[in-house]
Amino acid sequence: MAYQIKSIRYQNSPRKILLQNINGPCPLLAAANALLLRGVITLSSECVRNGVASTDDVVNMLANRALIRSQQSSSTASSLEKTDKEGDDKNDDETNKPSNHEYHLNEVLSILPTLQHGMDVNPQFTSPQSIEYTHNLAAFDLLGVELVHGWVLDPQDLETCAVVEMKSYNELIELVIGGDERRREVVRLEGWKVEKEDDLMRLLDGNKGSKEGNNDSEVKSKIDVVDETKVDSKAQTETDEGVEVTSNDADETESSTSEQINNQCQGTVSLDQQQAIEQEIADIGLKIEHASLQISRADVANAFLTSTSHQLTYHGLEQLHAHIGEDAVHVFFRNNHFGTITKHNGILYLLTTDLGYANTPEIVWEKLDSIDGNTEYVNEYFEKPNPRAELAPAAGPTIDPALLLAQQSQAENDYQLAMAMSRGEASVPASSSQHASNNSDEEEGKLIEAAKEMSLRTYHGENDATVAVDVDNSTLPSTSSSAQNSQLDSDHQMALAFLRQEEQLNHESEQLARQLQALDQQEVQRQRQRQQRNNPNRRRQQPGRPTEETKAGCTIS
Repeated sequence: MAYQIKSIRYQNSPRKILLQNINGPCPLLAAANALLLRGVITLSSECVRNGVASTDDVVNMLANRALIRSQQSSSTASSLEKTDKEGDDKNDDETNKPSNHEYHLNEVLSILPTLQHGMDVNPQFTSPQSIEYTHNLAAFDLLGVELVHGWVLDPQDLETCAVVEMKSYNELIELVIGGDERRREVVRLEGWKVEKEDDLMRLLDGNKGSKEGNNDSEVKSKIDVVDETKVDSKAQTETDEGVEVTSNDADETESSTSEQINNQCQGTVSLDQQQAIEQEIADIGLKIEHASLQISRADVANAFLTSTSHQLTYHGLEQLHAHIGEDAVHVFFRNNHFGTITKHNGILYLLTTDLGYANTPEIVWEKLDSIDGNTEYVNEYFEKPNPRAELAPAAGPTIDPALLLAQQSQAENDYQLAMAMSRGEASVPASSSQHASNNSDEEEGKLIEAAKEMSLRTYHGENDATVAVDVDNSTLPSTSSSAQNSQLDSDHQMALAFLRQEEQLNHESEQLARQLQALDQQEVQRQRQRQQRNNPNRRRQQPGRPTEETKAGCTIS
């Protein structure tokens, strides 16, 4: 990935910023621009010369910044420790214990290249700087850049505050997902409750029928008692008369007694079942009540996330105004995008890093004074730019930065080669180097003139002509200088050979064209002669007045 460079002015000082077009601004770009605006880091001369910076260039620049801050923090911590413990015996383990910056330095350096693809941020909704700490945020801490956001909950919204509290974004998402699960659970519990209530109704109906049966048995038992009394009196009479009692009367008495015992047992079992079912119904109701409470909390959280889906609130804007100092530069997070934010004259601005404004110098900042995106752009002096006189496209190339970087690579290689040759010539004494350079220029001029003269002679038909080139060997550079210019002489010879070959081809093409023109003239002359032989009686034309045939047959040389 590559980033095009744009030149602006910030606080009356020239600054370079990085632009991006793919996937929106990334955290790597936002952190680099914040530090570039502060002036604590600078792009390499190679990047400035080419007008584009690669990801490796940006990562190396930020890594150097992290190393410098780590060393500064380590030295500051060491000096403070010496001041606090001056004159006291120190433990060697504590003295050699690395600081927090040193401890996280290797981890941060490994994180920096991954920031070009984005970063997971889990904001909390209490203040602009309330963000769940992760190892990715350690990179911002070590670079000295603070990450802020404007997704802050208004404390006057008591209902939402009671649900959100100190929860983070991920925790609210889990709450919303849990609410959906509880909603499905409530549907299942309500169906189970209906089934239990039906079971209870059937049990109650069965108990009612058994009670009616018990009443009938009691009436029957009373009748039986009366009959038994009659039978007993009759039996007593018969006994007195000398008649014996039969066994059937004894069996009927035992059966009526067993029926009464069974009815009493069935009533006890039905009562226990009824109490168990009623307890299950009560437990299901408690579960439904608890799940409904969770559903209501999830609905409140979902309403908050939906109403603030742009991840910026008016209360958040107020908190940003209070937190960000005048002309301070921070990294701003919103909608999974990272930008560079500052405050000037009490107004918040976001740095415009869209590649579409690369060749529009009057567009540098964007006001952040509304949550719906209805803002305006300003120039590098935080002033509204004047409208253009005509609707013309912006001057300058609109090439993709990656392609621009590829095109600039060859030019950069040539530049580095020239610098290397310059450093090689610097080892030769100044007088010798100047003398060798002058001689090389003279020899190059002589070779070019000789090539031109040979080409001209070849053009005029003097193919066997040779040109003598007067070369003064005494003026040639030394062996070491000749070795340094061997590649240059080889390139010159190759260029001259190509020039001679091209001129020879042009000469041959011209000769062929002349031959074709001569053949055409001969053919026209033969046609004219044939026409004269075929028309011997044609009247003689007047002198000085050419006929139409003569006009048609004339050629222009």
